[in-house]
Amino acid sequence: MEQNTENNTIESILENLFHVLPMVHKKLLGMNLGGVTGELSRLHLAIMGILQEETLTVSEVAKGLVIPKSQMTHLIDQLADWNIVVRHPDTNDRRVTNISLTGHGKEVFDECLGMMKNTIREKLSHLTPTELIEMATALEKLKNIGAKLE
Repeated sequence: MEQNTENNTIESILENLFHVLPMVHKKLLGMNLGGVTGELSRLHLAIMGILQEETLTVSEVAKGLVIPKSQMTHLIDQLADWNIVVRHPDTNDRRVTNISLTGHGKEVFDECLGMMKNTIREKLSHLTPTELIEMATALEKLKNIGAKLE
């Protein structure tokens, strides 16, 4: 009986994830990020966010975003073309390439982050105080549970 309840709970989680994730992307994150080209995607912004404080290898960034290295290389090429990131050869291993944000990249990231926050604030302003508290609590729980997943 206990196994059946656990299976039902997992099925419920899966069903809700398939509805919630696209809804969050469409209703909260769906916006034109603009930037230098008008073509910045959420993945570009995520890369910039990861590189905000440190220099990393392409593989480390790909692992952090859970996307294939081949896709990451294409995204890094675009960001480099737009002078948002710069590649550096690793001092210890010349086969490894490190990437970091340029000064211009930091400015673009800050501008896009500000735009996103303002847009999300506007969308959330239509919720009641109780709904905002419920959403904040649910997101905090998701963040904490997600940190425990492999």
